[in-house]
Amino acid sequence: HHKFFTTEVPQCLNQLHAQTPNLWGTMNAAQMLDHLLAGTLLMLSEADVEVTIPEEKLARYKTFLMSDQNFMESAPKPALYNDYEGKHGGDINQLKTAFLEALVQFDKHTSTDEKFSCTHPSFGNLNAEETRQLQYKHIRHHFQQFGLMPR
Repeated sequence: HHKFFTTEVPQCLNQLHAQTPNLWGTMNAAQMLDHLLAGTLLMLSEADVEVTIPEEKLARYKTFLMSDQNFMESAPKPALYNDYEGKHGGDINQLKTAFLEALVQFDKHTSTDEKFSCTHPSFGNLNAEETRQLQYKHIRHHFQQFGLMPR
């Protein structure tokens, strides 16, 4: 996913403007970028995250994560995102810059740290490859939401 993170994401962001309409959901463009930034920072943090999915469902959820299936439109976000969103202001250009900077760190960290892991409320403990897949799927989901990528 290196090329996706380093080339495709910046190209798509060039097409995103504060007034770009969403195709579903309630977020505007700046809120979506803030949400992606929050998710990236959360993956890079060593936050103690509670897994909210029952253990017996985790294998099925992880199979979905590693598949080519898209997240469903208007899927609910994990509650813990609320602690990370809204801290970077609402200016879309500042959010683009902050998100791209965080994404560069994310790409570098998850591709070089063999022991990288994080925990997601719905997918459990993830290694670097699984975390990169989650990031890829999450960004694609929101870029599709704003018509920046085909669904």
